[in-house]
This record gives sequence, structure tokens and C-alpha cells, in this order.
Amino acid sequence: IFRLLTRQKWKNVQEITYFRINRDQLSASPNREGYNSVLLMSRYLDGNNFYYAGLRTDGAAVIKKKLNGNYYTLAYKKIYPGTYNRLTNPNLLPKNKWIGLKSETTTVNGETIIKLYTDEGRTGVWKLVLEARDYKASQGSPILSAGVTGIRTDFMDVEFDDYKLINI
Repeated sequence: IFRLLTRQKWKNVQEITYFRINRDQLSASPNREGYNSVLLMSRYLDGNNFYYAGLRTDGAAVIKKKLNGNYYTLAYKKIYPGTYNRLTNPNLLPKNKWIGLKSETTTVNGETIIKLYTDEGRTGVWKLVLEARDYKASQGSPILSAGVTGIRTDFMDVEFDDYKLINI
């Protein structure tokens, strides 16, 4: 399990990194499941309040919010083929291949908008794979204040390259 957070706070930010999964860590932990991911975190106020966007081992792209310790799925879309199985097919994400992740977190008219892009094969061509607007009262208030940003991975040996933050 890996977590990396910035010291500086960011509000409207674009996060970019490239990653390559070298191998899975098939721990017996009950927390090793299809929701394990390679993620970019934004507006991280503390361990119970933040957004994240990224790719899950079950082959899906996801955007979530954790607010007061509760997770809310804001957007979810399967993008890699296959059927996840904890024992026989524990990671549908490609191995030994550079993949770019880019997220944009902005506030417009009291809504937090999060976009997730990928760059398969490190070509420099970004594809929008998921977008979410956080404004629904049923999912708690949107996180509107600046917070730190960062990277999170679970149960994988992952290399990262070219991590960048840009005010937008």
C-alpha cells in the first residue's frame, strides 16, 4: 500500500503522472479486492475527506469522494476487458506498460467537477474516460476548499514517472 501527498494545498488543479505496474502483491489481506487501484487524490483535507480518480484492478475507471469517512461513487465505467476474480484473475490492468493518468478538479458555480483522462502507451494523446459533477445533497456537500494532492496504490508494485501539478 502506497500513499504520497504534497505539502502544498491546491484547489483547481490538474494532476498528471505516468505509471507502470510491474507485478501484483497477492496478499492474503481481506482488503485485496477489485476496488484496489492506481489513483490520483485531490482536495485531500484529511484521511476522511477527499476526492480520488483512477483505475481499479477490476478494470474500471472510477471517481469517488470520501466525506466524513463515507465513500460516494460519483462515476464508474468499465474500460478494460475481463472478469475480475480475487484468486484467478486478480488484476485486469495491463502490466509492464506505461499508462498516463490525468485528473482535473475544478469548482464551477458551487459544483466540484472532476475529469479523468488516460494516455495508453505514453503517446501524449489523452482520452477523457470519465467525468463527475459533485453537487448532490444525497452525497453530502461538495468539497470546495483547497487541499493537498497525491498518489495512492494498493497491492501492486508500481513505478511512477513525470508527476506534475498545474493550477487551472
